[in-house]
Amino acid sequence: MADEESLYYGTWRIVECVSLAGVVETTGVEGTEFLLDENGDVSWKISEDAEQMPFFNCETYEVTPEKGSNRACLKFIGTFAGHVIEFKIEVAGDLMLLTYERCCMLQCQKVMSHDPKDDAPFSFLGALEEGYFYDLVIKADNGKEFHVHSTILKLGAAELDWSCQPPPLTGLREDVLRTTLHYLYAECLPRDLTEDIVKNCIKSVGKLPGFSKFSELCETYLKNTALKQQIISLITDMHGCADRIIELFTGKVTGVNSEGEPVLEDGLMSDPARLCCTVRLGLREASVACAKLLMLCDLFSRRKGELSREERHEIMKYAKSRIPVFMNQLHRFLEVVRHHSSGLSSSRKVDIASYLVPELEEVIEKITHIATETKLALEQVINNSNHGDKTEKPEKSKKHHVRDVLGKKLRNALHVKELKKLKDFHDRASTSFVHLMQKKENFNGMTQIEKIRSISKNLEQLIDECPMFLIRLEELESSAEKLPWREWKYLFKLATSKTAWVLGKVLSNKATLQSLIDQLCDIVNRDQFTNSLATLGLTATESSTEGAAVGTKINQIPISKYAQLSTLESLCLPPLSHDSILASKSKQLFESQSNTDMVFQIVPESGPCNGDIVIDHTQVASPGQGAESIEKVEIPAHCVIVSARCDWFRRALLSGMRESIDKKIVVHDTNPELFELFLKYIYTGELDSQDITAEQLADMLTLCDRYEMDSLKLLCEHCLKHHIDEDNVLCLFSLADQLHAKNLREYTINYIVEHPNISNNEEFCELPDHLQAEIGDFITWNGLETRNASGLRDTNSSPSSFSDTEDLTSNIDLGCSLPGDSSSSSEDLPFMEDATRLEFCLSALRDIIGDSVPRDELVRVSLAADYDVNRALNFFFSS
Repeated sequence: MADEESLYYGTWRIVECVSLAGVVETTGVEGTEFLLDENGDVSWKISEDAEQMPFFNCETYEVTPEKGSNRACLKFIGTFAGHVIEFKIEVAGDLMLLTYERCCMLQCQKVMSHDPKDDAPFSFLGALEEGYFYDLVIKADNGKEFHVHSTILKLGAAELDWSCQPPPLTGLREDVLRTTLHYLYAECLPRDLTEDIVKNCIKSVGKLPGFSKFSELCETYLKNTALKQQIISLITDMHGCADRIIELFTGKVTGVNSEGEPVLEDGLMSDPARLCCTVRLGLREASVACAKLLMLCDLFSRRKGELSREERHEIMKYAKSRIPVFMNQLHRFLEVVRHHSSGLSSSRKVDIASYLVPELEEVIEKITHIATETKLALEQVINNSNHGDKTEKPEKSKKHHVRDVLGKKLRNALHVKELKKLKDFHDRASTSFVHLMQKKENFNGMTQIEKIRSISKNLEQLIDECPMFLIRLEELESSAEKLPWREWKYLFKLATSKTAWVLGKVLSNKATLQSLIDQLCDIVNRDQFTNSLATLGLTATESSTEGAAVGTKINQIPISKYAQLSTLESLCLPPLSHDSILASKSKQLFESQSNTDMVFQIVPESGPCNGDIVIDHTQVASPGQGAESIEKVEIPAHCVIVSARCDWFRRALLSGMRESIDKKIVVHDTNPELFELFLKYIYTGELDSQDITAEQLADMLTLCDRYEMDSLKLLCEHCLKHHIDEDNVLCLFSLADQLHAKNLREYTINYIVEHPNISNNEEFCELPDHLQAEIGDFITWNGLETRNASGLRDTNSSPSSFSDTEDLTSNIDLGCSLPGDSSSSSEDLPFMEDATRLEFCLSALRDIIGDSVPRDELVRVSLAADYDVNRALNFFFSS
């Protein structure tokens, strides 16, 4: 299904909405774009005048095959309240048809979105940090001088007059000036910022012309910093509550045993009153932790719209990293409980049970009372939802557009689902309430001795199951570590959004639930709990004093103990080229060729020169051609931009050699049109690859390797992937080998493996021997793996069965034997680029298996395992 799902990846635009009668109608959603990515996320780009639809709030999607049909279902999943909106989906090339049941069809067109592989962060920070070719000096208030470049400053803030004296920004605080210049050169903030610096930047620079985006970045920095501190504080408080619970149950350490482990006092189980008090305090701490968790879910749900996708993922990753810590704390707690209960005698259990009888009677009474009020409140909430959300029936005389029908149908469907969930919850709560009342009645009907015996029996069962809890916890820890990122991300969004939805329902029915909330606050009797509910808007006022002294240590835990979150990363990264305003203005500068201070002189191979370039009709002597006339071409450029974007040109222009003196770099073995594209990439970070041929991309790849433009080199490799065919794949493979282009090498090898007949071409014989051998290796191994996989599917046997291993190794012998020679020496094996790997594997196998096994057998399994010792051992012992 993964391969089929990849058909839907990309950005899609809703083109039109067609009713089931075949009539195209305007719905207000036309022009809306949505991105389906490989991680299961869907993001929406909605125009300002678009009609708001429920599926615009969905954040996740899933494609599932439709039973009994070749079509599939696209489910837009709104993690908020767990809504699912299902469309039938059909894809044909760049067209997608989404059909909503008995309503309409949405026709979507795939948008040629920008491939992240084609892009890289764009900045001129190198010029600012090293100060080469500066033509302007700006002084801070402490006299610190910054060597800057008017060419770049005009790109970043053209509204200011950088030719005046003193120049703009003179006299600012050094840290403020450094931050501002960093933004002008990179469109982002530096990493070593503080809130004080950012506030001063807003105050000193934010209102200057051309710095509105800088001011927005600073404001976002302050908001994200506050969010980061809130999240860290909430999670730290939860960890602190867990630590405090462990501390309460641990008691005092009386010494150390022979193994160096602490010995705990046994007073907890010997004193039933102390045990009950400890349990009460522990439950209060747990209640505070739950309230903090509610705040965290609500905070993320409210603020996630203000964060970038990367920042949301950073929070989710941070939350995932906390799970092992919480698991460890729970494990420690269970270990403490097991320690205290392991040596508990029968008489001690009876004493504890006797003390717990009146305590449990009181607890059962309170729980029953709360359950009764909860049931009544839930019934009232359902009634309010039924009466408050009834939709008006449409007038028969009024014609309704598809827009109205679609929006209304979706909203009604979601409302029905929401109401159904409330009723299901009410049914489960009612069943639990009946069960609770039966338990209460049975317990109250017991005699005192029966109550003691029942409590003692349950206590003994709980103690016996404690080791099993520890085992289950370890299994849960292992499962959590293996949980894929995509699943964790969905679960996190689902959990936080459902929690926020429940809080929203509670807030909307606050008057009905207020009595129940007040009772919970009275039972917990902890100011941290009450204040948390007040922050969520569930109570009217916050408490000013701490109700119990035992909770005061929680806030004393240093934040650095658990803090590992950063929601500011995206603000400190230069934007990608296609999003960069600096790159866009640099492109305009390149096209205008104004204020240039250097030239590139191209000695073309052949062909005329086109474009906005200057022709120099001087004569040069071409190597081996005497005084033959060659037309040279000069392309003007800017030293600082070229040097900031290309290290090779920077070294040449700063070398003190002829290039740095004349400000001229001579380029041979290329043509002006191609080099102009190369230079345009330096200025803009973008390459329009749609109109470039495979030959031009290959020549561009050579230029990139010569002048060390690694980002453009990767882009050329990625673009060449779409130009690979049977006619050029061997040439591109050889080129990739010469230029150490790893990605292109992988693309060409994969293509050759899929088309093994290419090895019969004449061009194959022209390749160097080592490349021919390598191609032969890949084709041979791919054929063996395909055959082996086919055999596995036919026989339904395990991958390590004897028959499969025997078949695989026998095929290797056939493919690796030379005509007229049965020798198995490493020197006679074909397709071996280096016999060292084989000899190393043979030596390792000898050390493990011994010398009794024939060398031929070891060579056979070594080849089958691709020289991997562990796999070779598996093959050997399975045969």
